[in-house]
Amino acid sequence: MPTARAHEHLGFEIKRYQQRQIFLAAREEARSGKLSNVNRLLASIGDYPLKSYIIFEALLARPRSKDDDVLRFLDDHPRHPISHRLQKRFTDYRRQQNRPESFLKFYQPSNRDAENGCFHAWSLWQSGDPPAAMRATEQLWLTGTSQPKQCDRPFALWRKQGGLTPILAWQRFELALLAGESRLARYLERYLSDSQRELAKLFTQVIKKPTRLTQFSQLDLNNPLHQKLGGRALSKLSSQKPDIAGPLIQQMTVEGRLALSDAKQYWVASVLSQLRQADLPLSDLDLPTDIYNQPAVIEAQLKQFIRLGQFSALLNWLDRLGPESQKLLQWQYWKARALLAQGSPSSQSTAIDLLRALATQRDYYGYLSAQWLNQPGNLQDRSTSISPSQLLDLAAAPAVQRTYELRAIGDVTAARREWLSLLTGFSNTELRIASALASRWRWYDMAIQAHAKAESWDEVEERFPEAYPELFQEAALTYGVPPYLAIGVARRESAFWADAISPVGALGVMQVMPTTANLVAKRLEIDPIEPEDLSRPDKNIQIGTAYLGNLLQQFNGNRVLALAAYNAGPTRAKRWRKNRLPIDAWIESIPFAETRAYVKNVLLYAAIYSQKSGLAEPLIYPYEVSQFAQPETLFSFSPPSADATAGNL
Repeated sequence: MPTARAHEHLGFEIKRYQQRQIFLAAREEARSGKLSNVNRLLASIGDYPLKSYIIFEALLARPRSKDDDVLRFLDDHPRHPISHRLQKRFTDYRRQQNRPESFLKFYQPSNRDAENGCFHAWSLWQSGDPPAAMRATEQLWLTGTSQPKQCDRPFALWRKQGGLTPILAWQRFELALLAGESRLARYLERYLSDSQRELAKLFTQVIKKPTRLTQFSQLDLNNPLHQKLGGRALSKLSSQKPDIAGPLIQQMTVEGRLALSDAKQYWVASVLSQLRQADLPLSDLDLPTDIYNQPAVIEAQLKQFIRLGQFSALLNWLDRLGPESQKLLQWQYWKARALLAQGSPSSQSTAIDLLRALATQRDYYGYLSAQWLNQPGNLQDRSTSISPSQLLDLAAAPAVQRTYELRAIGDVTAARREWLSLLTGFSNTELRIASALASRWRWYDMAIQAHAKAESWDEVEERFPEAYPELFQEAALTYGVPPYLAIGVARRESAFWADAISPVGALGVMQVMPTTANLVAKRLEIDPIEPEDLSRPDKNIQIGTAYLGNLLQQFNGNRVLALAAYNAGPTRAKRWRKNRLPIDAWIESIPFAETRAYVKNVLLYAAIYSQKSGLAEPLIYPYEVSQFAQPETLFSFSPPSADATAGNL
């Protein structure tokens, strides 16, 4: 028999359902601008959490709403995300209506709209506050991009009042040239003095072609007029033509045109470029002594040794790292690797100590170290228990109620705005409670994000949720993909966010590009995929897993190469494959930092999901190791037991 509490809950759900229907009707009325029925519907909606959204929509639909009505809403709802949107919209409205006095009531300095910035300065001129107008117009001037025509009026008044000084004219020319806005830079030359104009022509040439710096004998980086543009040109020369930059840096230092303390950054850029472009030993480069001890140079030399497979050579350079860098798991792992390469009993014993310490970490290098020791990685799950009362207290918060209802009516974008606004200022404990609540809502990406913000890395259950298990299982079986690999990809790509859109247009849970989706669909002989289809988890996981399966086939089942291809493209992965190295060194030597981190993360995530399921598969499979160079030297030694090495621990 249903309990009284169950009846109460059922009654609440029925009430909420009815309120949602009234809300949706009221919102449509408000958006149409026909407000005759809105007040009646507002009165009947009761205590519904989204009531404020109807008032928001009604104000938004009427650009000529009274300032006082809008400002009252903003005062009454100071932390609502919709308040920021309303304020921005009425800032736009008042600019479009050419109402300076009203505009100033809504404009916020954080508003980054260029036209509003121009109108703000103009409004200050109209308000009779010349000092504020001068300051605002100067801020508009100091940008490296072209400003809208709306800025012409305040600029004209500013120049008339003596605001444009030679220094400000040069500063904007600098900003334009540094931003690559050569057309604007040429226009700005009209405001420069004759001597500045001559200097501007020289800098325009060297920014375009840095090798011309060798002919620029006047360049003096101690001169404030030369520092920014000269520094940019010298940086470009150091990176592009280090063989030319080195002698020039030396010459400028000797002649006093470049301070010794400033010269280091250019020497370092030159060295890094040379180490990238050729496998020259660092000792072959003619450098000032202290450059060899710069952290970036030391790390570049270490990475070069790894890329060349010269592991024994790492030790001397690892000792040169600063104390903090030596603590990094990456360099501790490679120190152990270098010691193993030496092969002596004492080196091996020290390496085992390092590997055992590393294997306690839930990290790529920790799991890699565990594989050397022939043991599972350390999952380190220390998930804390959140009490029902803590969840109920948070769930009762108005912002959480609004978030829940926005998700219920399908407005996920507004729900995310509410949720993220709520988390601002939360303590770590509050963030953990919020993550637990999001997990119960199966809002996986928000749960993961809250833990990341709290830095609660050991909350493994919620940081690695079982999202869409049936979809992943079915797709993995259909397309020949290890299930936990597909899940690991989704965890890394979007944290299981179905509506995720990347800056380059990749979509959904597995971040599939629309063009890739249609190539996969054609191969599968299914209907073409529309972009909106990729926001459906079932379709996205099907297409993403099928593509991953195809990459695995191209690379003989090697997950490392397939993951590099998934992130950076098959062509690059095939080119990088030619670098014959042991698999750990190959991963460390992937040229793109993003792809390097991606491969490490997905391998780790796949291992974690496998371990959570009770399988505890290795980070790297033996057959994958064998497909790279020197497989017999990797994970092949037999570490002595803990008892046998106790004297060395």
